Amino acid sequence: MRNIPKHIAMKLSESKSDTSIIANLYKSINHNYRRLSNTSSLLHRIPDMEIPSMNIADEYDIEKTIAEGCFAKIFLAHHRPTGTTVVLKAIHTELTTLKEFVKEFHYNYQLSHHPNILSCYQVKFQTNEYYVYAQEHAPFGDLAANVGANGLQESSCKKIAEQLSSALGFMHLKGLVHRDLKLENILVFAPDFSRIKLCDFGTTTREGILVNKNNKTWISFLPPEVLEVVKNERFICKSSSDSWQFGIVLYVCLIGSTPWKSADWVRDGKYAAFMKYQKRETTKIPENFRRFTPRLLRAFRRIFDHNEEDRAKVSDIMKYMKNKWMDNKITTSKSTSNIASNTQQQASSDQDSIKYINHRESRNSFDGRLRARRMTSFGGLTPEPAPVSGVDQDSIRNKVWEWLESNDLNRHDSMDDVVDFSFWNKSESKSYQYSKRESIIGACSTTTTTAMTLTTTARDTSSASSGHRYK
Repeated sequence: MRNIPKHIAMKLSESKSDTSIIANLYKSINHNYRRLSNTSSLLHRIPDMEIPSMNIADEYDIEKTIAEGCFAKIFLAHHRPTGTTVVLKAIHTELTTLKEFVKEFHYNYQLSHHPNILSCYQVKFQTNEYYVYAQEHAPFGDLAANVGANGLQESSCKKIAEQLSSALGFMHLKGLVHRDLKLENILVFAPDFSRIKLCDFGTTTREGILVNKNNKTWISFLPPEVLEVVKNERFICKSSSDSWQFGIVLYVCLIGSTPWKSADWVRDGKYAAFMKYQKRETTKIPENFRRFTPRLLRAFRRIFDHNEEDRAKVSDIMKYMKNKWMDNKITTSKSTSNIASNTQQQASSDQDSIKYINHRESRNSFDGRLRARRMTSFGGLTPEPAPVSGVDQDSIRNKVWEWLESNDLNRHDSMDDVVDFSFWNKSESKSYQYSKRESIIGACSTTTTTAMTLTTTARDTSSASSGHRYK
């Protein structure tokens, strides 16, 4: 080392120092990865629990039954020893096993530290009929009780989407899939929807394992790959199914109803129409998606991708939070609009049509000769040629008068233009001379005589030979 220059020795020492720092960094990363892996493994490892037996009435006073289903009951109860109000979820022992109950309680308890997942207390017991565990109480019920027939405001839907995507994203990072996302499983803790929480983890499963079809979820919420599964057939559980159900929940919050009855393009016309639009086979936006802005339509096209591998993640909705979602230019549907507004719109439309017709008829782009031709031509007076005996002279006279009043020929056009019928052929020279003489006399007297002369001329024209032609 004595023969090595000092500046080279410094570089070697610095290199050695950098190498040690990188080695320590890799060691720290590996340690953290192993710690996260151990945490995930602990989360997925369902422990063996002893469930004590007791009666609900021993410590709780049941205030009311919040909800009741085939598998469980939800009670609002008062805990006498602590003086607190809690919710007891009681699952029928005949319809579930102890292992399934422990799994639901375990997942709910381990995930409840997330702010948008329902808190679960370390309280569990069994009675003669139920397996019971305690949860926190949601004072404003679930989303199903808060979403009306016309949906919610856009601002409220954005709050719900942000919080729900956070809860589901947290579960997906932990390798869990909820599998039963619907309005009844989203609880409301604030009237402005600034605080909601996800609940009911009875069907929550580790991602990537084989599962059976969940019969608890509504058919309209099932993604197509799950809907197509035959009874008793198993399939791989994936987080993309949560993304699909998340999109359905978001749509219902915005509109008030589901976009289709089932994701079956053969049996459901609404879903088939959206699939054509989603696959860009047509540029026509489905009718039930026309209230959304192009930006939100893009989000729905990604969320409702038929291919589960290409489907957007729940966290991708955050990219669209700053964009406008609802298009206010689109009017409401006929089912939600009243008759008065429809009548007013129709009247306005009729007035616009009248304005356009009047504007078109008032244009003076053609001269007096063409006006006279238009007035006296047989095709302009009657829809089809007819024999002389079939011509309605009163209707012809009325049309001539209407034309004269609307165009005011006696003030804007010369008499030569009115009576110049030289566009008839030579075989009609007598009729032409007669009509010209009568027209001049009528012009000198009154406008009434002019109208009668033109009527006579039109009648003579209808009786002329079929060989006459127009220039």
